[in-house]
Amino acid sequence: MHTDIIEPTFIGDAQALDMAREKDELTARTMAALVRLIEQRNYIPGERLPSERELAERFGVGRGVVREVLSVLEGLRYLERRPNSGIYLNVAPERISLEMLTLFSELDLTLSSQRLAETIEVRRIIEVQAAGMAAQRRTDEDIASIGLIVERFDYGINNPTESVANLDYEFHMAIFRAAHNLVLMQLVNPFYIMSESRRLSFFKDKERSRASNAQHKLIFSALVDRDVQRAQDLMGEHIGRVERLYGL
Repeated sequence: MHTDIIEPTFIGDAQALDMAREKDELTARTMAALVRLIEQRNYIPGERLPSERELAERFGVGRGVVREVLSVLEGLRYLERRPNSGIYLNVAPERISLEMLTLFSELDLTLSSQRLAETIEVRRIIEVQAAGMAAQRRTDEDIASIGLIVERFDYGINNPTESVANLDYEFHMAIFRAAHNLVLMQLVNPFYIMSESRRLSFFKDKERSRASNAQHKLIFSALVDRDVQRAQDLMGEHIGRVERLYGL
């Protein structure tokens, strides 16, 4: 007896990568749509959200995609799923992970003016203290690293091979490293990820870039001199430029 052998079908690596990419993009679009719905609808803490089925129908996706989105948002403590009850916005907003700010940026979601003002206010508090700590704790290696960033910044203003927006990020992160407190760096990093697009826009203007690096040099000088108060005052003025830019 002759029996036909059915060969198994294998998905090629490229096809598998394409499928995974499409799935990730669908999940990201659905997550952005859900967060946008919640923010625009102004759900209050503890308020019940539409069911999985209703969300799947609203966004035109399978319930599996919705479950994946909900799992991520629940892990960030933005939402809460209660067995046999439903999906709720977290009843305690203060418990929501700071990573939600990063997620807003990654999903290209616009922060409300109030939340933007609050994030810059917190950044000011953290960075002013970090500048003082860096003035006390910086090493010669820290000074060499920060000084190099300042030099590269000057060069980068007129050279397209250097991104001054990235150098601004590097400058501020170098100050946090000079403070020698890893938790502090982990705390502030979401604010910088969240503000990346605004930073890129800000530093397209060469005059702004020059003014910003002029302030960097003054802060750097205070770190060299180990002048805690001057470092804090200058950092406060530096962050104040950002606040004025956004009318805060």
